[in-house]
Amino acid sequence: MMYGGGGWGMHRAYRDNEGQPKVALTAAGVRRVFGYLAPYWPHEIVILICVLAVTGLGLIPPLLIRSVIDTALPDKDFGLLNLLVFGMVALPFLSGLISVLQSYLNALVGQRIVYDLRKQLFRHMQRMSLRFFTKTRSGEIISRINNDVAGVQSVIAGTIISIITNIFTVLFTIVVLFLMNWQLAIIALIVTPAFVLPTRRVGRYRRQVSRETQEKQADLSAFLHEMMNISGYLLMRTFSGEQRADSRFRGIGRDLLRLNIKQAMVGRWFFMFLGLFASIGPAAIYWFGGRQVMQEELTLGTIVAFVAFLRNLYGPSSQLANVYVDVQGAMALFDRIFGYLDMEPEIFDTPGAREVSTVQGRISFDDVWFRYNDEAAWALAGISFTAEPGEMIALVGPSGAGKTTLTYLIPRLYDPVNGQVRLDDYDLRDLQYLSLMRHVGVVTQEPFLFHTSLRENLLYANPEATEADVVEAAKAAQIHDFIEGLPEKYETVVGERGFRLSGGEKQRVAIARVFLKNPRIIILDEATSSLDSQSEELIQQALNTLRQGRTSFVIAHRLSTVRAADRILVLEEGRAVEAGTHEELLARGGLYAKLHSIQFRTEPEPAAVESAEAGPSGPPFGRGRPGGMRGTGFQSSRPFPGGEPD
Repeated sequence: MMYGGGGWGMHRAYRDNEGQPKVALTAAGVRRVFGYLAPYWPHEIVILICVLAVTGLGLIPPLLIRSVIDTALPDKDFGLLNLLVFGMVALPFLSGLISVLQSYLNALVGQRIVYDLRKQLFRHMQRMSLRFFTKTRSGEIISRINNDVAGVQSVIAGTIISIITNIFTVLFTIVVLFLMNWQLAIIALIVTPAFVLPTRRVGRYRRQVSRETQEKQADLSAFLHEMMNISGYLLMRTFSGEQRADSRFRGIGRDLLRLNIKQAMVGRWFFMFLGLFASIGPAAIYWFGGRQVMQEELTLGTIVAFVAFLRNLYGPSSQLANVYVDVQGAMALFDRIFGYLDMEPEIFDTPGAREVSTVQGRISFDDVWFRYNDEAAWALAGISFTAEPGEMIALVGPSGAGKTTLTYLIPRLYDPVNGQVRLDDYDLRDLQYLSLMRHVGVVTQEPFLFHTSLRENLLYANPEATEADVVEAAKAAQIHDFIEGLPEKYETVVGERGFRLSGGEKQRVAIARVFLKNPRIIILDEATSSLDSQSEELIQQALNTLRQGRTSFVIAHRLSTVRAADRILVLEEGRAVEAGTHEELLARGGLYAKLHSIQFRTEPEPAAVESAEAGPSGPPFGRGRPGGMRGTGFQSSRPFPGGEPD
């Protein structure tokens, strides 16, 4: 059965000729940006009132100056002079108070919109499929959620309000100028187009440079994220990569330096010439108006007031021109943000998807075909089998056979291209994804632990669990006694990715986490590979208890694990070539028997295994290293999920 819902077009978005997502400065693009302002319309009304009040108050001082020159001084009217001077002081003070309120509301709305954008972007990223995270650098994702979203705050809180303020200031000023003297008003307006006409070209260039700068900033974030974590650090030190890392860092830094300088200098020559035009206007007013004063057709106070009003005309006009350039630069940030938001999740709930409350745990694969992209070979080809509740299915095969890929389809990290994967009698695509995941537990070869306490890492599986539940799960995973021996017990912080613990200790914490979740379906991907023989035996006993009445899928190479399976599914090049019990497959003399002869018969005796595994793992937590830090050692790593597994 073919399903087209998942598809491979998960990154559909409007893109330009360079393949970059594009949000053009069109009516639709502006409406989309302004859509984030809609929930805050009461604040915006108050801000608009503040803008109108500040703009109106800003028009009064030049008129007061005209009254001082033309009336109070010639008439020697001290009372009027005192009143006018008081107004010159009181009006800016009142305007300042209103501006403080406006600034607070601007910041409030801007920060809330940034919060809304980050929340929307983070939620959308959580809905993306595993494919997205295997193809996208984590530093790039962090940069968009952090840097790009933060960059739009100034646009929302400052630029939009600046546009409104300057538009009102220019319009009100033009009206007042024409009321004062229409001839001088025309002279003043002749220069105004010089502030606006060249901005389109400057704006386009500013947008391009801004986008390149953000992309290079994302490169820097991704590089730092790779090199400044423990795994990257170990790789760099053990392969003597310090000079290469330093060279790459300096290269990215130089590119970012060049782009930041270019971005800072975009349009600066243009704005320098704007300053020249701003000086031509007052000179023309003094020349033409001065002749009218000499002919007693105009008062001196009117000219002085007129020139003062020019600041309210040319200043906002220049800022409007600059705003256009800034908005074009800001749209490059929206390009990147909307580019992610427009990506269509590959895994999603279909309309009418059922919530999974209780399940029996039957997993069925019905002619399942899957590949990682249209050009790749089939990772799974025609897989069909049914795992009954309580059955343990061991997945065996050479590297690249499709074992881990098969387990990816059970929790819907991917959907099959053809065929169905069913839980009980329902196609997984017809079930609500989050409710499905409540019934699936995963333990991987290299488990992930958060940089927090052991208790927090365990409670991640079940935040509502009681203290007794946590202790019971830890005991079942044979990790409780170890935790109780630590100075801070369950409050011990495990370090970045759990590096303060040995491989076996991390594994047992991960198994305890699955115990605490108590799922009906369990996936164990080499879950006991980091354990010594004694710990493995104890864990196997606990897992046997856990598996009662639950479906389990186990990828393992150890003979003891494979023999315990109810059925063994042998995969080769994505196909199920054999299935049966250990004895049946050995008697058949096929691929399993060959793998058994190559791998399993050479498996060391338990004592040798214990000795070999105990050697490189280092001393127990809290012993043998200053500060109680665990020796790291090297381990085979195949995290779930990552890359294109076997």
